[in-house]
Amino acid sequence: MSSGIVGPGGGPSDLVDPRRWWGQRWLEVLDATGAANARRVQRGQGLARRGAVTDVRVEPGVVSGTVREDRSAPCQVTIHWPPPAEAAWVRATGVLAAELRFTAALLDGELPQGVADVLADAGVRVLPRPEDLRFRCSCDEGHQLCRHAAGVYTVAGAAIDRDPFVLLRLRGRDHDRLLRDLRAQRGGGAALVTDELDLGRGLYAAGGDLDAIALHPTPVEDPSALFQRLGPPPGVDDLDPYVATIERAAAGAWRLAAGEGSEAADEQVLLAELRAQRVGTVASLASALGRDEDQVREHLDRLFDAGTVLRTGTGERARYRATS
Repeated sequence: MSSGIVGPGGGPSDLVDPRRWWGQRWLEVLDATGAANARRVQRGQGLARRGAVTDVRVEPGVVSGTVREDRSAPCQVTIHWPPPAEAAWVRATGVLAAELRFTAALLDGELPQGVADVLADAGVRVLPRPEDLRFRCSCDEGHQLCRHAAGVYTVAGAAIDRDPFVLLRLRGRDHDRLLRDLRAQRGGGAALVTDELDLGRGLYAAGGDLDAIALHPTPVEDPSALFQRLGPPPGVDDLDPYVATIERAAAGAWRLAAGEGSEAADEQVLLAELRAQRVGTVASLASALGRDEDQVREHLDRLFDAGTVLRTGTGERARYRATS
């Protein structure tokens, strides 16, 4: 969405019933403008529902859009909210980079709970108050918030609900710029170590019976995805060895979570090692995993029959490669 153009998406109910907390907070601003505007807000949301709001664009500091109502001339709406100063964004990016949970959530397209308050403390308010906004419309109603402006605001809110980076673009940071700045801030790694230690202390201090916690583990489709999206660590050019290590660790963790005797989990570990070796033999895989060669051969035969691995050669000279 780098062009800044957004659309309502979803169904009519998505426009006024956002699913995520930041979308809800955005829409609550209309209610907070007061009872005097309630009727105009309702009419504006009705315009949004029936598709009268088009060409909505979100750029740093401004939301704009067009409202075509019946046969009257289209109304041009702009909503101004000046973005914070660059120095504030530098401070805010440092705060985000120091919190693993914030960085990971943003990379996953989420705006984690609590981040709005943290950023506000750093000088970047990401959710507006009614007094922050200036509504302008080409209609002659003479109200600060007319139904056309409410309609454009509602459609922008639906886009923000789907993608929090639309909101961050409005505040002066698009997706690529923010992730690039986060990678730069993370370069030293010290903040990440501190955060991990704080997390560990919190876990050890937790009260209650840990055995009473119900766990529902599921395998991760791509365990190295977050690592690769964060970019290479300082001084590292080749990510492949790190990716292979992460995949081995994830497969081992799944094996433990699923139970030591889980055949499916054992095969996942075997596949992860085979991907790491690219091409492996029964002997090389058994040695790396510390398993009996006959057991490894049995697993490989099943995986070959299922089409999960390819095999060339026979007997002791057989070589295996994962199909994906």
